[in-house]
Formats: sequence, structure tokens, C-alpha cells
Amino acid sequence: MSVNIMDPFTTERLTLRPFRADDADALFTNVFGHPEVMYFSAYGTHATIGDTLPYLERYIAHQARRGFSIWAVEDRKSGDFIGMCGLIERDYNDESSDIELGYRLRPEYWGHGLATEAAAAWVAHGFETLGLDRIIAIVRPAHRASLHVLDKVGFKYVGERMSSGKQAAYLVLDRV
Repeated sequence: MSVNIMDPFTTERLTLRPFRADDADALFTNVFGHPEVMYFSAYGTHATIGDTLPYLERYIAHQARRGFSIWAVEDRKSGDFIGMCGLIERDYNDESSDIELGYRLRPEYWGHGLATEAAAAWVAHGFETLGLDRIIAIVRPAHRASLHVLDKVGFKYVGERMSSGKQAAYLVLDRV
């Protein structure tokens, strides 16, 4: 099945683009292998790049299958890889699926509104370009900064659920 592949896009300060196989080192070093970035992750920090490769492969395969995925986030001015953000299908035992917003940025980029900028861009693309009706987010309840980002983008707290064996806040944003 062929899907429309979204082109990379920019915001005021960011470039968002699909992951490529040659992003493995940057993804491991700056995201999955970084203890601060992965502090609130349900599955912890990756020990080796080999632990990160299946995630990169999943993002690339999801992009090919669905036309969107979790993408690389780059500083628009410098071109530096600063993290990841995007939308990905979250399956629940083949019974139903949701489209989930996910993001992670390097610590030196925290506190500057960049996660909100990237998340808002993806929400707009999800509703306007992809025609989605609902986007969800799942966050560890103690991750106050991430909950703040989601609140600024318009997500509403629905309750808590188990996710990857841990308690998580479940938030939704419906198309207006």
C-alpha cells in the first residue's frame, strides 16, 4: 500500500524531518543513551546503540507504512540534531489503536519552548494534513515539564493508565 509521505517542515526555530538510517549515532547519543533525557522513560536508558537500532527501524518502517512517524528534530539555525518528535500509532493487541504524540529533546534545549513548538507543529500536521480526529499522549505523572508542554498545546488530562508496566497519565486532544 502506498502512502503520501510528508515532506520535512520547519517552525520558527526547528527543522523536523523523517529519520534516516544514518541517524543511529545521534539518536543513541542524544536521546536513548542519555540518562537525563530518558529519566522518565518507562523502559530506561539504552546501554548500547544496538538497543536503539530497533526503535530507529520502527520509526523508519512506520514512516514508510503510514506516511508519518517520530521524526528527527534539528536546530534550524545550526542544523544540530537536538531530539525527536512526532506521531506514531500505538497498538493495543489488535483491538484498537491511537495516534500518540511523542517527543524528547537534549537537556541543553529544555526550558526554551522548543518541545512546545515541535509538539504544536505535529498536532497541527496531525489534524490539518493527516486528517486525524484525536491525538493522545502518555506521560509519567511525575514528569511535570512534559505535562506542562501538553497543557500548553491543548491536551486534556483524562486519567491514569498502565503503560509499559508503569502508571502513566493519559491525555487527549480532539480536533475542533
